[in-house]
Amino acid sequence: MEILLKEDIGTRCMALDDGIRLYEKILPELKAKRAVKLDFTGVEAVFSPFLMGCIGRLLDHFEKEMLMEQLVLRNIQPEHLKTLNEFIDRAEQRLTEKTDLESMKDFFEEDEIGDI
Repeated sequence: MEILLKEDIGTRCMALDDGIRLYEKILPELKAKRAVKLDFTGVEAVFSPFLMGCIGRLLDHFEKEMLMEQLVLRNIQPEHLKTLNEFIDRAEQRLTEKTDLESMKDFFEEDEIGDI
């Protein structure tokens, strides 16, 4: 599947709702292990709410490495790629922190240390 963002979303990929709409279109393809090509030709701006709606939700289903193999970015401007990479790095950091916190909670609950 190939998606020309300019036609599907517009020249400014900003809104959370647009990201969610793109996510809903991409998810079945990725679950079926089919690559999705996102063409950024004509895209002037990419903002975090849009990325949260699409990429953030996809990261809930797929590991970063698998997602980046199946999601092919075409004609993306360097500044948009930087925004995307920074978003993914922050999302990955939040996931790590959440996992660490859950592990600590489980540890303290199992040892009943939290009951003191």
